Amino acid sequence: MAERSQNLQDLFLNTVRKKKISLTIFLINGVKLTGVITSFDNFCVLLRRDGHSQLVYKHAISTIMPGQPLELEIEEGPDRSQNLQDLFLSTVRKKNIALTIFLINGVKLTGVVTAFDNFCELLRRDDHAQLVYKHAISTIMPGQPMQMFENEEGAAREAS
Repeated sequence: MAERSQNLQDLFLNTVRKKKISLTIFLINGVKLTGVITSFDNFCVLLRRDGHSQLVYKHAISTIMPGQPLELEIEEGPDRSQNLQDLFLSTVRKKNIALTIFLINGVKLTGVVTAFDNFCELLRRDDHAQLVYKHAISTIMPGQPMQMFENEEGAAREAS
């Protein structure tokens, strides 16, 4: 997952743009925007609704929810285990562990992480996928106990 020609965010945004999928963008402040993404770059997306376009800065976005199920061709790559965040996300993804994710605005999301990169996580619940920007996340809680290290107690002592 680490080194790909296209990151998760670009793959997701290109797919919804090319298929002209109606979606809802949830901003960090709780505002909901709906429309179709017509363009995007590293910093913003252009959202069109009823013939009008608006520029939305990515730093203000918490999640993007397509209005219909979305199939993404996600390439599996080598594990990203350089840091605790990547190790945690790799573990819950591989073990298909259901998560509760709390955003900084208090919103609670549930689902399974199917992919992630440095900036986003793809959260799937039932047939629907939601792109979640990491800058909007405060806490991630697994729905079951999990072991990330071979010797969990030893790893905890080493970290202290």
